[in-house]
Amino acid sequence: MQPQRFCREWVKGKLKKSRIRWLLSFFSAVTTLAAFAMSVNAIPPLVTSIAVDFGFSINIFGYLFSLQFFIFMIASFAGGELLERTGVKPGLLVAIGLVGLSFSFFIMPMLSTLRELLFWVVLLGFSGGLVETFASVIISGYDSPGSGRLLNFSQVFYCVGAIAAPWIVASLLEQQVSWESIFILFGVLEIVLALFFIILSFQNVWGFTDTMKRGDGNPGRVDLDGEGSAREGSRGTEEASAAPLFTNALFIFLSFSILIYVLSESFLVFWLPAYLEIHYSFSPAAAARAVSYYWTGLIIGRIAVVFFPDRISLWHIIIISSAGMLGSSLVLSFTLETTVLIPMIILIGIFFGPVWATIVSIGKHNSRTPGLIAGLIGAGSLGASLGPLLSSAVIRIGGFQSFFPVLSAGLVLLIVFIIISKRTVDNQGVSV
Repeated sequence: MQPQRFCREWVKGKLKKSRIRWLLSFFSAVTTLAAFAMSVNAIPPLVTSIAVDFGFSINIFGYLFSLQFFIFMIASFAGGELLERTGVKPGLLVAIGLVGLSFSFFIMPMLSTLRELLFWVVLLGFSGGLVETFASVIISGYDSPGSGRLLNFSQVFYCVGAIAAPWIVASLLEQQVSWESIFILFGVLEIVLALFFIILSFQNVWGFTDTMKRGDGNPGRVDLDGEGSAREGSRGTEEASAAPLFTNALFIFLSFSILIYVLSESFLVFWLPAYLEIHYSFSPAAAARAVSYYWTGLIIGRIAVVFFPDRISLWHIIIISSAGMLGSSLVLSFTLETTVLIPMIILIGIFFGPVWATIVSIGKHNSRTPGLIAGLIGAGSLGASLGPLLSSAVIRIGGFQSFFPVLSAGLVLLIVFIIISKRTVDNQGVSV
């Protein structure tokens, strides 16, 4: 074989291996989001059984879930600070979080007191925060500049986990499997996914890095070791990126945006079944199916972003989605025929779909540091923590007739913060 031909074949072979490594690493990262989603959504269907065995009021679990996501927020900020100060790779924090989730499922059947349950919730929340936050940091590094396609696509796996977990639990309960055994089963599943991630993403787990990993969308050039150079921005962007997190104007406005978004989403998902039962006289089964329509719309919206042409920027996506959310919510504020109601629930899910990942992607492409991404995800988890508490107060004071009008008011506020965020980026001289 001629030397030139040998070199060409050798380069092709290296690129092919690089693409395979990229695909395996990316796939293992997105499966961790499914693992996190299952850890969150497997527990609510078991709450009544757990409350009976523990002798607690079921209302306690509402506060425990709020605590869980508050601890999630702490894990996001603490982990982001750790990455910037020590240079450990984000995959290490994901692996630790997966092991923590597995351990929390294994020990749950052994608990018996409220104090032990509080410790368990702290472990569950902190571990979940590490998994979702830093898996998202890894995945965002694979996106090309100005794109949020892969991060949006990864959130489809979260939806799959969120849908699959209650179905698995329901099937096991129908077979008379105890809640303790179900927790053990999910513990085994989490540890298997942890090993899967560590083996396939070892270059994202072990070692140290000085800068945040940033890919350019080319599987043959993605920096799997996490040592790629950050995309050069303008002087204004560099100064903003270097600023302490809580004095960074873009971080503050994007944080309020993602907080309001997650707060709105938790408000919608948490109360939609009860709203349909009371306001539209749906049966419990029909109301539960309606929530699955929302999740279906969410998946459609996130997949759709993957196929958007490059000329549609992140700002186009976030503004159109937010306006669509508001418009759908305003229509749903009126009493509708069922033939219109169900398509509108799907439609609002479609518009909700891309928002979370797009906000995070905007932060990523306007910052050099993983701390900003981790902080944004932590701010979103604060919305999840406050959601059950604030939404309960809204329903108690205004009744279910205020459901969609209040949601619409929140979405107006979301649009305001998105516009302010856009102007902040424009003033820094960068647009994505």
